[in-house]
Amino acid sequence: MSAAAAMALAAATLVADGDGHYARRAEGAHGSVADPREADLAIAAYRQAVTADLGDLTALARLLRALNFRGAFCGAAVEQQKAIYDEGKRLGQAAVDRLDARAGKGRERVAALRAITGAADVYYWTAAHWGQWGLVRGTFAAARSGVAGRVRDLAQTVVDVDPALEEGGGYRVLGRLHDQAPHLPLITGWVSHAKAVEYLRKSYELGPRNPVTWFFLGEALVNGPHDLDEARRFLTKCAETPPRADYLVESVYYAELARARLASLR
Repeated sequence: MSAAAAMALAAATLVADGDGHYARRAEGAHGSVADPREADLAIAAYRQAVTADLGDLTALARLLRALNFRGAFCGAAVEQQKAIYDEGKRLGQAAVDRLDARAGKGRERVAALRAITGAADVYYWTAAHWGQWGLVRGTFAAARSGVAGRVRDLAQTVVDVDPALEEGGGYRVLGRLHDQAPHLPLITGWVSHAKAVEYLRKSYELGPRNPVTWFFLGEALVNGPHDLDEARRFLTKCAETPPRADYLVESVYYAELARARLASLR
């Protein structure tokens, strides 16, 4: 067996181990707060996989996904969240920079990225880490430092390369960004509430079972000149649908947010 094949095999074995732990990430959860044990074990396995094969984008994407879960759903304090998202955006952006250099620009870029296994996932989870990093530092400060534009460009790449990824994840990120980013002249003047709803509807078409999309779309409809009855329907769907077994903590978390948003509309 060649050295490259041995590295790939080692990485694949570690990724499989990490996947097993990640699938059990809801074990021991208290409502919308997960016990971090399984997430931490998944992160450790994925880190080893990335070390074993630095070119394995699947391993890196899984590491970024697990880090995102650890920061968002395990009760991490703000300073711990900052450290987690710092690591995620650093690792993800370094990979994105390499991918951008490899794929080039122009019409061939998207085709080149589609041919690279794991590329779209890396762009998606890098966008997630930049977004979360911005949230823990404040939306206005993040927008002024260019985070919103970076998230927009990463998410647009996901839409271009694999729009169905993560149940319409690229459109979901774009929609939430347009709904939540502050409109600052010369910085985020491109923010559009109409686009927020447009993108979130596209995400819903691609992933109609995703509770995050239900909440984001419901909230976007509340925030603009739209039918409040439709907004309530999406928020109620998020609040009352039994949590998905494969998305347990996340479902419960967004159901709680949806119930609170519905209460504010009474």
